Amino acid sequence: MASLSGSKIKDTFNLILKTATTALSGTKQSIQDGDGNNSALKLSTSDVEVAGALSIVPQPATSSTELTALLIATSGTVVTRELDTSAFGSASITAQSPLSATGNTIGVDDPINLSQLTSTTAANADKYLIWDETTSAYKYILFSDLVSFVQSAPGSSNFLPVMSLVANAETTIDVASANISWALITDGVGNSSSAGFSTDNQIQLQDSSAVRDQVQIDVAGTYKFEVSMEIKSGSGTPAVEVEIHDDDNTQSLQIANRTMNSNNLDVISFTATRQVSAGDKFSFNIKSSTSSSYTKNSYCIVTQIA
Repeated sequence: MASLSGSKIKDTFNLILKTATTALSGTKQSIQDGDGNNSALKLSTSDVEVAGALSIVPQPATSSTELTALLIATSGTVVTRELDTSAFGSASITAQSPLSATGNTIGVDDPINLSQLTSTTAANADKYLIWDETTSAYKYILFSDLVSFVQSAPGSSNFLPVMSLVANAETTIDVASANISWALITDGVGNSSSAGFSTDNQIQLQDSSAVRDQVQIDVAGTYKFEVSMEIKSGSGTPAVEVEIHDDDNTQSLQIANRTMNSNNLDVISFTATRQVSAGDKFSFNIKSSTSSSYTKNSYCIVTQIA
């Protein structure tokens, strides 16, 4: 119906909009039709509320310079906010190393694009980024603290103990079997014995009258012995025998034999694995059929593998 002119009130009252209960006041109230049906609109003398979609037709004109924006406050009311030009356009994102930014995506840069630390430039004060599961947060750990952690208590979740030994000195090999004298790599020749990576002496290099020729294992487990002897032949082609000896059970754990090259350097290498009881001791023996010696390039590595 375009107009109410000439119409009777009884026929058109339901087409008339009215406030719900009282005259317009400072309190918002629904706008209803004559039958009392609420519309999406509420009015007061100071506020307008729309319960639903709000459309503006026709759409307002666009502007590329206007910086005033309409926003919705937490209370639900419409407010204005003055923005600066950085809120518009295609401003670039600058990421600091080691992050990289491509468009609006930020990620970790390829390590090849970073400066490198090496074994000669790494320092104890260098830091690793690490996730702390206890606090669910990223933290850092010093290089020196990480090394100490790796070297800590056997039986924990850290790396299993390892001891690396080198021949104490270039030594003439007798015809009769004799002990090989070792030096702990981490201590150097002539220092007193200590544990390798095991801070509580899980694997020890024993001293016996300053001849360090025996390894004692203080924690039961499965251990691998790796022996490599560099042999210098004096003359002829000596037949060299190397033995890992279980001193507590007075028996050989492993024996390796090899005929060496004449007047040259040669190597005899072998490994052995054994279930070890706490306190077991092992020595390493060598003999040669003719004149020869083992060099300081000879080594032994003892590793707990289980």
